[in-house]
Amino acid sequence: DTRSHFDAMQYMELGTPGSKAGTTGWLTRHLLTANNLPSEVIMPAVATGNLQPTSLLGSRESIGMTTPNDFQFNGHWRYGDWQRDSLRTMYAGSSWLHQAGVQTLDAVDVVERAAPGTYTPGNGAVYPTGTFGNSLQTLAQIIKMQLGLRVATVDLGGWDTHEYQGENGAGYFANLVGQLATGLAAFYTDMSNDGGVDHNKRITLVVMSEFGRSFEDNASGGTDHGHGNVMLVLGGAVNGGVVHGDWPGLAPSQLYDGRDLAITTDYRRVLSELLIRRLGNPNLGTI
Repeated sequence: DTRSHFDAMQYMELGTPGSKAGTTGWLTRHLLTANNLPSEVIMPAVATGNLQPTSLLGSRESIGMTTPNDFQFNGHWRYGDWQRDSLRTMYAGSSWLHQAGVQTLDAVDVVERAAPGTYTPGNGAVYPTGTFGNSLQTLAQIIKMQLGLRVATVDLGGWDTHEYQGENGAGYFANLVGQLATGLAAFYTDMSNDGGVDHNKRITLVVMSEFGRSFEDNASGGTDHGHGNVMLVLGGAVNGGVVHGDWPGLAPSQLYDGRDLAITTDYRRVLSELLIRRLGNPNLGTI
């Protein structure tokens, strides 16, 4: 119950609304408590982009990358192989630091061997230009590499539309929603049929934001920090095409604080179902 971007995002990604005292994100706690994961996974978690999100805070397994083509070892042109060998010797220990070093070197070797710079999206999929489209394509590439990926994060910013939000169905907000929609469509198309394999059957993609926008626009043609919001869920096992949850209504008496869409579903209920039914992890109390 806050209108601060920073507090709300931290609450959601820690998985502990009302408390920012945690030292691990909810996805990190999933990886730590799941008893159905192999003991050795090259790349169990990926954060696309330059920063690790709070949902993966405290994870020693997550790997960050902008594109697979950039995820490489830039060694000396002549002594690169010796440098790789030296690094493996340096990390030949049993501590978590040594294990993280070996995992990173293994991931670099596998990704480089896959020649990701030659990747062509499947089924004629066309990703939108920009960071968001690049991140989704990166995720698609990694999934097809079969590196044991379990969770991944993608970020799309720019929703703080306090002014000039819409112009008769066009404008800033519509363009941003269009970028989201075309990106998700391209990703789903890309993953639908890869050599006869439908990757979407084992993928669940969730879109969520820290809070919604105010119901009425402001004097600048935008909307201010709100309350209730929408979550989107996409995937082969999703009961899609419908709106789930209770609709609170938009009458003045039904608005939260007289200005916002009211909340009827805790976002953790949605994530909890995915944890149990998709990821096979029943440890909801800990996560």
